[in-house]
Amino acid sequence: MTSEEFWKDDPQLFVSYRTSFINKKKREKEELDYKCWLQGLYIHDGNGKLFMSLKQFIGNILASMFKGSKDNSKIDTYPSKPYGELEKEENKNNKEKDKKQKYEEYENSLAYFGTLKKQYLDKLSKKGE
Repeated sequence: MTSEEFWKDDPQLFVSYRTSFINKKKREKEELDYKCWLQGLYIHDGNGKLFMSLKQFIGNILASMFKGSKDNSKIDTYPSKPYGELEKEENKNNKEKDKKQKYEEYENSLAYFGTLKKQYLDKLSKKGE
């Protein structure tokens, strides 16, 4: 807000500028809070994967020392994309599967009605004979 607007314009303009500024700061705070939470989620998942790999490594060492069975399961790696993009990709794949399933149901229903039509025509032809 310029000084000219402050001194010469409507006083309500100051109130609207102030309200807008307060709302902007509130949105920025919420966005920062969300980003910090998301960063914590990534760190938490990374620590969990690190813990699981260390557990498997130590378990395999102990298994080789005492002739036990080794754990050869695959350890999750760091995600290649952010979680939001992975969710979008997963939703897209689910939608494509749903479309394919609906189309197959549609084809099956057409086949069913086609057989009904054939049965009806067969009955008509038998009556005519």
